[in-house]
Amino acid sequence: MIDQILKYSWLIALVPLLSALLIILFFNFSRKISAFLSIGAVAYGLIHSLYVLFAIYTNPEKHIELNLPWINAGTFKLFVGYLVDPLCAMMLVVVCSVSFFVQVYTHGYMKDDPGYSRFYAYLSLFTFSMLGLVFSTNLFQSYIFWELVGVCSYLLIGFWWYKPTAAYACTKAFLVNRIGDAGLLIGLLMLYFSTQGFWQDKTTLAFGELKNAIDFATNSHILPIVGIVSVTTIALFVLMGPMAKSAQFPLHVWLPDAMEGPTPISALIHAATMVAAGVYLIARCYPLYIAAPVAMNIVAWIGGITAIFSATIALSQYDIKRTLAYSTCSQLGYMVMALGLGAYSAGLFHLMTHAFFKAMLFLCSGSVIIGCHHEQDMRHMGGLRKYMPITATTCLIGVLAISGFPFMSGFWSKDMILASAWEHNKPLFIVGSVTALLTAFYMFRLYFMTFHGSYRGHAHPHETTPAITIPLILLAILSIFIGLIGSPLIKGGDKFSAFISYGEHHAHHEWGFNVFLKELMTIQGLIPLCAFVVGTLVAWLVYQKGLPINKFIQNNLKPIYNLSFNKWYVDEVYFWILNKIILPAYSVGWKFIDKVVVDGIFVNGSALVVSFVGGKLRYIETGRGQLYVVVIFGSVLFALLFLLTRLK
Repeated sequence: MIDQILKYSWLIALVPLLSALLIILFFNFSRKISAFLSIGAVAYGLIHSLYVLFAIYTNPEKHIELNLPWINAGTFKLFVGYLVDPLCAMMLVVVCSVSFFVQVYTHGYMKDDPGYSRFYAYLSLFTFSMLGLVFSTNLFQSYIFWELVGVCSYLLIGFWWYKPTAAYACTKAFLVNRIGDAGLLIGLLMLYFSTQGFWQDKTTLAFGELKNAIDFATNSHILPIVGIVSVTTIALFVLMGPMAKSAQFPLHVWLPDAMEGPTPISALIHAATMVAAGVYLIARCYPLYIAAPVAMNIVAWIGGITAIFSATIALSQYDIKRTLAYSTCSQLGYMVMALGLGAYSAGLFHLMTHAFFKAMLFLCSGSVIIGCHHEQDMRHMGGLRKYMPITATTCLIGVLAISGFPFMSGFWSKDMILASAWEHNKPLFIVGSVTALLTAFYMFRLYFMTFHGSYRGHAHPHETTPAITIPLILLAILSIFIGLIGSPLIKGGDKFSAFISYGEHHAHHEWGFNVFLKELMTIQGLIPLCAFVVGTLVAWLVYQKGLPINKFIQNNLKPIYNLSFNKWYVDEVYFWILNKIILPAYSVGWKFIDKVVVDGIFVNGSALVVSFVGGKLRYIETGRGQLYVVVIFGSVLFALLFLLTRLK
């Protein structure tokens, strides 16, 4: 039974693809059939993925990998297939569960949209793309699904294509990700050619063989320059892909603008699919980064910088979805920082917990937007707890989870990352702790501005339909309890790290409330807790008690406030570089190529050569028969003499 469950696990990805094709080709006219096909496909995927997770968890040796030959060109052999291991099993459940809740929610959120069926088709295709990436057995196959995820995000972010802001946002997301993907492709090609001799009878660039391939290339001195330098170079090029997909500084600029898409896709992108793909790829390529300590350190610092940088921007945003978008960038920074620190389990644990509470927070924002008649500015909200009690309660749970409230899911995963930072990199521990304080502040700022006080808008707020609120309730339950599997409160200790790890040492036998208190009373346990308390307290004083700290900052520290409010002017700097340096240089370069190389050398130069040669040859064409006879006779005589000399 277990073998059959794993053998046919590829159906988890195939069924959403069939759903998308059926909706696009045959059933786009029917809203009910479209919703049934799409929700049914992901529901099947969720059930099957839970069976897969149970099978892998109870039988750790039951990993399964299937590779089928696809391209065979000389020494280059490319395989496609599927790989099911603990990391894959965990990601299947996360992607399918969040996708299921989002698709149920979509029925309530998009019920009046004329593109209802088209949206469900895109959701199914997006889910298939991410699942295909999760199943991939090698880097080339991953790259195919990586690009397909990008195409689907382009379609969904720009779903309301008739809005200029949506058209701009999807184009921006597509172009920024092309920069990262170009680096990723260069890295893959460098990795392949540096290890080419290793793959003769193996799956090319297979994840399971990466460590052996890198060791083979380094020990055989195949890698150019010095082995470690080359591995670092390859690792950094590969890193460009995750930096764009997971919105890491400085390639983060597309993610906040992605809010122009419908809220369900915002939840899906920011929780379990596109942004999670980058972290997942780093985890899959971990042997490459383990072999390149310099690259690992860069990964950690990119994550740390992104975490605190994005948090400073979220402090001053008023658009409810944009605040959550910068929160996503910040939390992704935690995950990348953890992987860079060698805390493999902690980074992936935070990926899982974040997927649930961030999906719920985005869906809560969508519920608020619908309940307030498409208002997104928090300055025009307030007092919604009275009108939208279910949305307010679930949002509070999400805010507590992401802020690190004890016993919530985010508390366990974030503290695991900070504990690793304390052990391996004290400066990054400080960065992470300050980020935790800022997170508590801006998330409770969002909650108080939206649900407390008096209503400041002009609509008639109301609670949304069960299709919207039921997914919120289920995600809230998961946000409370899912983190326990990585806590010391359950028998056997940290079950998550025991299931998904990369050589880290874990004391799985230590468990119980006394163990938790012992860990909490350490410096690395108390500082994050104090950060949560201080951030929450300041937000309460400012947005509940009216302490004029924010007004003081706006009036007396205006340059600093403007930096945060205007997103540190990163977009403006990019546009300045583009308009003042790149485009003029491109224009000058193109003029040089066009006028000097193309016109001067190829066109005019070739014309001059033809004219010169023709001018000399025209003396041969005299029209006099006697001259032609002499030329022919001379040619024949020369040929005979040449042959005679060769015969001698």
